[in-house]
Amino acid sequence: MKAMKSNPLANAKTLEKPWWNRPLFGSVSLVERIWGFFHRQPLPELALSLHDTELNTLTDLEPSIRMLDNEQYTPEFLFYMRVRRKIESNQDDYKGLQSFVKIFTFILKHLNQFRTLRRVELDFQGKTQAELYNFIGEQLNIIPEPVLFRQVVLPEVDKLIDIIRNEPTKNALLAYKIALETVTEEAIGLHLLSLFKQYDWPDFSIFATIGDILNKLKKQDLRNLKALVLVAKVYSEQLAKIGQIIGIPADDNQVIVYAKIIQYIALSNRYENLVYRFEQLLESLRKWKRHYDTLLEIRQEYPPHKYKLPPSFSKPIPGENIYLKYQEFVTA
Repeated sequence: MKAMKSNPLANAKTLEKPWWNRPLFGSVSLVERIWGFFHRQPLPELALSLHDTELNTLTDLEPSIRMLDNEQYTPEFLFYMRVRRKIESNQDDYKGLQSFVKIFTFILKHLNQFRTLRRVELDFQGKTQAELYNFIGEQLNIIPEPVLFRQVVLPEVDKLIDIIRNEPTKNALLAYKIALETVTEEAIGLHLLSLFKQYDWPDFSIFATIGDILNKLKKQDLRNLKALVLVAKVYSEQLAKIGQIIGIPADDNQVIVYAKIIQYIALSNRYENLVYRFEQLLESLRKWKRHYDTLLEIRQEYPPHKYKLPPSFSKPIPGENIYLKYQEFVTA
């Protein structure tokens, strides 16, 4: 569709008019606005009824929205929610990080279990134990599904525990089974267990490095990515070893990738417990917004310079201040 060209003749005629008769906004002049104000139309009853119904509904909804609002929804928390959305939707400058974040998070959560598996496999190397470890490694390459893997493997662990008479070995295998059950509840655990066995059980102290970094960041402003890049550079050697195992490309951007992963995990540790309540607030605001949109549409359709409006049309909209704080998340 071609853009409409301005009419020089019409513009010239407009300029010929005295200032008080020229349009202020759009095509309505000051004189026309004043005339319209003193000759305003009555507001249709249906519009008034709908407006006041929506206003009352918003008034009823406002207390629950205010109750869900929280002073802990700080600028840093809202930054976390933006980063979270980017990672989950694989967008922008956090594109491609979702799988690495999940891997790092899973390892940190289950570090003790992986250490138990490593210690038992390296310290208890009897013939029957070695056969079990090899069997588990073979099943990891065959079965990618956690439930089926556990159905096949755990009974074999139980069989070995039943025939072992040596108490330390039996206790070690019991701890091994518990750790194996925990780690293999998710597919990502199967994947990591397979990787670690392929690398002949790496030294898990390199993963503890992440925990050390997170502890140092507990009171820091996590929005400052440049500062986090400097932290990642300090630990670059240990982080590179982790990246080699889990498949982070070794290129010029590697340190930035680690910084963003650390940033997100640190933000999650700080704010994850607030997410559910915040999502409840957003859901309530989305319901509230349907009535809000209708109310705004009515007020825009019947402006005060054209219609005689009742006092309810100039009332503040209940909940609007909360909505405006979180508008980008409500409409995302």
